[in-house]
Amino acid sequence: MSETEQIAKLSEVSWISDLMSERLSASGDTTGIPYYHFRWKKKWLADYVAWPKTNEQVSSILKYASKKKIPIVARGGGTCYYGSASPTRGGIVVDTKSMDCILDINKDEGWVRVGAGAVWEILDNELAKQGFTTPVKPQSGVASTLAGWLSIGGKAGIGTPKYGSMVDNVFEMEVVRPDGTIETVAGDEMLPFFGTVGIAGVVTSIKMKIIPVPETTEGLMFAFQDLERAIDAVNRLSKTKTPPIYLRLTDLEYEWRIQGGLPPETTGLFFVLVTYSGETAEVEESLKTARGIFEVAKGMEMQKSYYEKNWDDRFIVEMKLKLEVPTLSMQNFWIPLDHIGPIVKRMYKIASKYRINSCFYLVLGRPNKARLCVFAPSDHRNWMHFMSGKSMLHKLVKTMYRGGGELYTFGLQNTVYIKRYQKNDYKRFKEIRNKWDPDGLMNPDKLTRCNMSYTRLNLMFTMNGYFRRLQVVLRRAKNILQIPVSYQEAMSR
Repeated sequence: MSETEQIAKLSEVSWISDLMSERLSASGDTTGIPYYHFRWKKKWLADYVAWPKTNEQVSSILKYASKKKIPIVARGGGTCYYGSASPTRGGIVVDTKSMDCILDINKDEGWVRVGAGAVWEILDNELAKQGFTTPVKPQSGVASTLAGWLSIGGKAGIGTPKYGSMVDNVFEMEVVRPDGTIETVAGDEMLPFFGTVGIAGVVTSIKMKIIPVPETTEGLMFAFQDLERAIDAVNRLSKTKTPPIYLRLTDLEYEWRIQGGLPPETTGLFFVLVTYSGETAEVEESLKTARGIFEVAKGMEMQKSYYEKNWDDRFIVEMKLKLEVPTLSMQNFWIPLDHIGPIVKRMYKIASKYRINSCFYLVLGRPNKARLCVFAPSDHRNWMHFMSGKSMLHKLVKTMYRGGGELYTFGLQNTVYIKRYQKNDYKRFKEIRNKWDPDGLMNPDKLTRCNMSYTRLNLMFTMNGYFRRLQVVLRRAKNILQIPVSYQEAMSR
């Protein structure tokens, strides 16, 4: 079949497969359980998987799907943890990773045009050979694709405190609309594609900013006994004259799990990592300022080798935790820095009450806003422990909204919160859906509808919390996945 020929039968197309192994691998994400959120879905397994390489191939399959009323799910690296690219009604998963080539580069004007399925780390390595890099990138860059990070918003990652979010660094995009129309969009026309998990169409290529590889990239890492002092250091570092390219706050359990242990002399409970890049003199001055902020906050400097280990892991830091535990539930919040403390303290208090695991990390997006990820490491085979972690996250979502924050990522499982708490976003998503995809074929059951009501969800997690608390009181609450150092009890007081 030629690229311009209409698809007659999916089974006749060489780049489309209905093999069970392919359908399984393309129907889940890093939860590791493709069928896990069955209550949110009517069908969890894709019927076909497509690997287009050109705009025309994407157009042909979307035209076919539109005519036959077949659901379409665009997929990148599958690193999102919220079912953003998980089928809910079967249909066709359009895997974009074959569209990964650098199509054009202009060093004088400082831009690159690249296939939207390119993996961030691979792209960065290729650009580095020519002396350039992308200003911003996600912490899941080892597997995340350009369009994948774009589809969840691209607001907080490496480079964002200094260079802005991904939308600030994209000049234009080639897209294929749900009806198969191929377009080039720029300016405000790109906005319906940022943070909307593909409901407006499939992004096929991106023209984005590039910068020369910085002369110097250096950083520091300090440990703190006190959460408030660690947060104060983050707040002050976010407002310095020269913004860092990376500012991260983590706790003991998170650090222990991603690195398999800590240096022997470590006594801290919270860890702040900051990295600067640019001209050598500028970076040296920034490090001097940062060290002064850390010392005033009574932080203890970590070994340089431990900072470097964390910096070297910058593209795999999210993936490492997801691979370290059997089942990892998590939530992502987009919140003001002064709201961090109450949420983290409530997390520790609930975790202690339920006798479950918990940890967090925070990465700065812009001077006053950060992405806070809270985790409940578990094993779904220990059902009550697992569901108690989900119950904790649900409680934290309500706490977060009361504090003026919002969810960072929506995907599938968070759609239930949008209509209740983020009414303006819900209205905008409905308008995008109605304008470009009135039949609801593009990534159905995301952003604008959910098969489970908030009332049912709230009742389910509330009852689970009661039962878990009863288990704890009766001393029948099983502890799993414990780390050698326990600190949750101290934090809950």
